[in-house]
Amino acid sequence: IKEHMKLCVIDFETANRHNASACSIGVIVVENGEVLHEVMYLIKPHIKYAYFEETNISIHGIRYDDVEYEPEFDQIYPLLKPWFEDSMLMAHYAPFDMAVLNSLFKLYKIDNPTLKYIDSLEIARKVYPFLKNHKLNTVCEHLEIDFNHHEALSDAKASCLIALNTMALLNDFELESLIERLNLRINYII
Repeated sequence: IKEHMKLCVIDFETANRHNASACSIGVIVVENGEVLHEVMYLIKPHIKYAYFEETNISIHGIRYDDVEYEPEFDQIYPLLKPWFEDSMLMAHYAPFDMAVLNSLFKLYKIDNPTLKYIDSLEIARKVYPFLKNHKLNTVCEHLEIDFNHHEALSDAKASCLIALNTMALLNDFELESLIERLNLRINYII
């Protein structure tokens, strides 16, 4: 029996314009259409990036007071690592979230293996080309997915549901099939 590929969907929120200023991460892991794990962490940004810009606060509502006593990313990553390494990562507009992840790896000198990822934005563009744009809230509105935009776990779930809805449309919950049938780009964090 071949093992199903797991999909690990992530979403970061940041304190300011710097990628290394993550203040929250939402993670949901699915395999063969079934949720295996979901978690959200508030993250205290590294002292170098621990200032919160009003623009970012207005987007996600997280302030320094909310994360002051939370762990930094290097303390959280060991809990995420097994899920990340054993899965295909995904995010909506993945270049942002993967740049955040990569910046955190560099900042904390975390030795990471090569991680593979796909983008639910690319899925949405291929499956729903008629939408006015493919922002997470636009796609979710079309699919009637309720979510709390810019709350990390809610965004991760919404991104995940884009993939799962597409799998349901194709009547195939194998991640490999989704990637193959939509000819999705597999990207790497090295």
